[in-house]
Amino acid sequence: MIEDKDKIKDLFSSKLKDFEPEVPASVWGGLDQLLSQQPAPADASSASSSSSSSGSVIKTVLIAIGVAAAIVVALLLMPESEDISDERPVAVVEEVVPDVVEKRIDTTAVIIPAKEHKPTMAQVRKGEKEPVIVPDKDEPKKEPTSEPKPRPQKEPFVEKEEKVTKRTYGKMLLPEEKAEVDGFSLSTSGNAGLLAYSESQNGSGLLFSREVRSAAFNSALDKENKESKLQHRLPVSLGVRVSKGIAPNLSLETGVVYTYLSSKVSSESAYGIEENQNFHYLGVPLSLNYKFYELGKTKFYLSVGAMVQKDIKGRYESKMAMSKADIKDDIIANILYYKEPYYIKESIKQSNPQFSVNASVGVAYPIYKKLYLYGTIGGAYYFDAGNKYHTIYSDRKTQLDLNLGIKFDF
Repeated sequence: MIEDKDKIKDLFSSKLKDFEPEVPASVWGGLDQLLSQQPAPADASSASSSSSSSGSVIKTVLIAIGVAAAIVVALLLMPESEDISDERPVAVVEEVVPDVVEKRIDTTAVIIPAKEHKPTMAQVRKGEKEPVIVPDKDEPKKEPTSEPKPRPQKEPFVEKEEKVTKRTYGKMLLPEEKAEVDGFSLSTSGNAGLLAYSESQNGSGLLFSREVRSAAFNSALDKENKESKLQHRLPVSLGVRVSKGIAPNLSLETGVVYTYLSSKVSSESAYGIEENQNFHYLGVPLSLNYKFYELGKTKFYLSVGAMVQKDIKGRYESKMAMSKADIKDDIIANILYYKEPYYIKESIKQSNPQFSVNASVGVAYPIYKKLYLYGTIGGAYYFDAGNKYHTIYSDRKTQLDLNLGIKFDF
């Protein structure tokens, strides 16, 4: 509304700025007569005439004022001509051509000046039907501009709680995975070797009692040259072990292991030789167990370690079932029959401890709460101890064994 009033005011001021109304000649004539009249004498008749003349003058002035007002109103109400309508302000719409192009990348305005594009000329070359667009020589070559790439928006950092579980179903347990350290475990087990050993030899070289027998008896056996067979039976062990976790999935194990070794010598000699030898060993194992896999509540282990063993008891027995009639040489028969003992039983002892290293893989299966049934299969290597009496450890240095037992976790 204020803008409309200002426009009307400006319109009137512009139109009536140089306007001068034309006054009729009768008005100017009346004014001249009025000014040219002389004042009349001061009597009664003149007073009446002067009053009548003054009334006529007032009327004349009022008429002039009314005429002037009518002229002004007529001018105001007069319809505008074509010239006036042409002079009205026209709303001009200006087209703004931007000289710059604004690109916003990461809330930062990058201003790139607009470049002028020159028209390209089309020329028709010889042998070509269609015109070929030839770029202007003066036009600079466009070099690829590297526009700043928008930075990828980073997701807000949200701390996540990692739940540490003691058991992971059906997955490998890696060293960097968080897990609880195992507590104490107590286990009892039985172990049996899977590889026996046997050896055959003629004469008296394999006898356990060779050093106890007389030289005449050993000479008679060598002369007879009959086959003797040495057989080391499978070793059997019983043990109690305790383990303690030292790191996630890693535990250290030790304990006490009892091992029984037995061997036998039989001969086809006419002297009927038969001998048996046995040793009782106690060993202290030390091994490192690594739990590498879990399937439900079933655990799988790898174990490496060593053990030192020492015999606590040993003996051998030698029996001879000789018939004097079966010996062809009467002199030897009389000497052996009357002087050689038929039955020998002696305690024996190894002088050096036995060292070994072992490795195995095992599995533990829960049978009731924290009680597990477990088994291992593996191998061991026994170092040469340099002992006097031969055992399976000295004659077969590499052994395979199977271990079964029960384990309780505290």
